[in-house]
Amino acid sequence: MISPVPDCTGSTPALDFRVYWEDEDFLARGESEPSVRSQTLVYHHERKKWWVKVTLEGSVPSMSNERRAPKRERRKEFQDFAKAINYGSLALFDDTVTEIVLREESEPATTIRLDYGTKEPTNRIARMARKLRYQIREDPQRVVYLSCTEFPSLDRINVTELTDKAEITDGVFQVYRAGIPYILKIINRPFYQPRDTDVMRNELENLELARIAVDIDPYKTSPTGEQVVIGTLLQFYSGGSLQRALDDGSISGYHWEKWALQIGTALRLFHAACRTHMDIKSSNILLDGKGNAILIDISGIGGTTHEWRAPEIRDEISPLDLPFEVRRLNDVWAYGKLLSEIASHAGSSPHATILEQVARCLMRDDTMTRIGLSEAMSRLEAVRTRTRLNVILVEPTIGSGTFGASLAGVRTLV
Repeated sequence: MISPVPDCTGSTPALDFRVYWEDEDFLARGESEPSVRSQTLVYHHERKKWWVKVTLEGSVPSMSNERRAPKRERRKEFQDFAKAINYGSLALFDDTVTEIVLREESEPATTIRLDYGTKEPTNRIARMARKLRYQIREDPQRVVYLSCTEFPSLDRINVTELTDKAEITDGVFQVYRAGIPYILKIINRPFYQPRDTDVMRNELENLELARIAVDIDPYKTSPTGEQVVIGTLLQFYSGGSLQRALDDGSISGYHWEKWALQIGTALRLFHAACRTHMDIKSSNILLDGKGNAILIDISGIGGTTHEWRAPEIRDEISPLDLPFEVRRLNDVWAYGKLLSEIASHAGSSPHATILEQVARCLMRDDTMTRIGLSEAMSRLEAVRTRTRLNVILVEPTIGSGTFGASLAGVRTLV
């Protein structure tokens, strides 16, 4: 929604309202109003634009003593207040998100300038304006985009070249470029946290064959500007996830015996480079058109899934900050759980029996007796069939520098 607003220059700028947000803890406390609310908007003026987030901290007198106003009413009221702010009188930051933080004080040193003309404001928040002290800062929760110069070796694909975008999950889309399907993972996703940018940076550093999706910096104040990385463009794997194959009971239609070695080989190379995955699980394994298993989400800092954590770290608040050896042992345990999941869906066969036995050894609670990846894979290799087994590395090759040199192009037959 774009709305005209007054300006100290006499011209008529416009506001483009984006996300309205409230701290919803007030609902659990049984209160009628949120203690923090914010409205993100784009302020347009003279062919330039500024991203602004207006944040009000503190309570607002209740609309009614008898009922809690619906969120849509609170949003409209706050947007009406935001329309009255004279943004031309404020020192807004170029090329980023300016946050205007408002707090009530009995005698504020600086107050926000509002333009209501000759009319007396009826807006509850506007009536408080004389007691609202404002602070201007760069929004610490803004989406931080990566510079293209960080990844000079990766192909750049302009986002305008991508078509038929269909969302798979939050921030992940299937797209097409020149008729070829890809997976697009974007930085600006729901519930974004600043660390999400670091997650994408790590993932791009671990990938050799990814492409970066680029666009003009959305925060750029002037009409032209440098391109930034808005997401990662990855190969599309038509076989779906291992989790889906398990849920569908369809793994008998695959040469599932090769999956344990494929995943284990990728994980062993990961550990050899002193990196850990920390979120090994069936939904993070994809199957390509030939039924090969590919390990994805390889940033190593993207988060963990509680039920896939090893027993010794389940109560850890920050498992990603643990020492390398502890994280490595967690990967080993989760790999064992993955093998157990495959074995439990594979029916009765000698290979499934061996798979379950190896899984139990990988999942021992005592880390001193838990077997390592090398021993596990030696046992699995001893019972492999005499079929060609292509070892597919993660997405599809991980690494850069010396790490990448050790992995690039590796495709072995066992």
